[in-house]
Amino acid sequence: MGIGFLCLFTSALLGQVPFEYQNQFILKKDEVGSIFINRKEVSKKPKGIDNPNNEYVLRLRWTLFANNSLIVLVNYRGYPKQYILQKKYPLQSVIIPLLPDGEDAMNGKVYTKIVFNDFNQSNKEVIFDIFIRDTNERIAVEFKPNKKL
Repeated sequence: MGIGFLCLFTSALLGQVPFEYQNQFILKKDEVGSIFINRKEVSKKPKGIDNPNNEYVLRLRWTLFANNSLIVLVNYRGYPKQYILQKKYPLQSVIIPLLPDGEDAMNGKVYTKIVFNDFNQSNKEVIFDIFIRDTNERIAVEFKPNKKL
């Protein structure tokens, strides 16, 4: 028990968290990258046309890169948010919870980590690395446009 916790704690400190899904988006200004999330576990029947297939969509795009800061717009389940990312730790990434923790709060976390990888000056494109943690396999994920890491 103690050694397992120590290994988990050490790997978390070193940033070596296992991610079940990974992708890379290379997006031009206002181009949208989408992540389609389908819940495998369903506790309630879907209500009407609101979400008939238990699917959720996370959309991200960027609008401005100035002074080494990137303005990123993220919309998940109809809730828009704006983030300012930079290429230095801890400002290079944002974590967005995708589902409630469920019964097992430690292993049941389902979230996406969006990392600002690079800005290509010549093409005016931003490279985002997308990581999704889903240890208990509670979701199925599809990326559009799809580009494997």
